[in-house]
Amino acid sequence: MRLLIAALLLSFVPLATIAETQVDSFTCKPWSNGGLRMRGDVQLELSGLNLVWTNGKLTQTAVMVNPEDKLEDNVSEAKRIYVAEDSTAVYFLKRFPSYTSINRTIVSVRESKQSTTYCHPLD
Repeated sequence: MRLLIAALLLSFVPLATIAETQVDSFTCKPWSNGGLRMRGDVQLELSGLNLVWTNGKLTQTAVMVNPEDKLEDNVSEAKRIYVAEDSTAVYFLKRFPSYTSINRTIVSVRESKQSTTYCHPLD
């Protein structure tokens, strides 16, 4: 009976939702951009529609705005775009076979500052 109930519940959950629980973790170089700093042991986690930076003390979260891009086929052309939860930064993520590049752009009325960080998969 339990197996039947579990099978029924899984049949109503889209496969994309189940797949989004996978977490990809990366280690990144410390960075600073327009007053926002991430120093120390910087880690990046990608899961579903979320991007999370953390160094153990500070955590910053962003949400993907173009989920239709699956980073398939030619990975050098595929990009994901994330907006920080506080809407102060936009992240452009580009994956390559051996690393991930993230261009951070601070959003403000007066100016915009960009910087790029390269992250490598955690072993």
